[in-house]
Amino acid sequence: MRLSGGLILKVALGASLALNLVFAGLLVWPDAARPHRIRGLQARMERVLGEGDRETFHAVMEANRPRYEAAQQAVRQARPLVSRAIGAEPFSEAALRDAMAAGRERWRAFSEIYEDSLVRATAAISPEGRHRLLADMPENRE
Repeated sequence: MRLSGGLILKVALGASLALNLVFAGLLVWPDAARPHRIRGLQARMERVLGEGDRETFHAVMEANRPRYEAAQQAVRQARPLVSRAIGAEPFSEAALRDAMAAGRERWRAFSEIYEDSLVRATAAISPEGRHRLLADMPENRE
């Protein structure tokens, strides 16, 4: 049996799509065995700060938590849209694209809100605290 170039391309594109969906899911899938990425990042940042800066940073992040947790929940709610679109019969490429676009938009909104919280918290700490954060960044560790 000889495979046509079109069939090979369709299989490759399908496999690529499946892998992208798996990787996207790993980014936001809740997993009780590991700390949540958001809380883990915040904890790592707080760990290097002095006591006063740690309290300030934490307070700012906590004040912003309702905003970014709501956006994170919206990301989670978009996940089933992709699954439903993939499993729908008849299958619709447009529906799958729309579901992926909805997830991407919700992820973008979450990222912007969370980054804004990090910026505000970082702005609220001392220059020494910002230097400690900088020194702890992976590219600056020795």
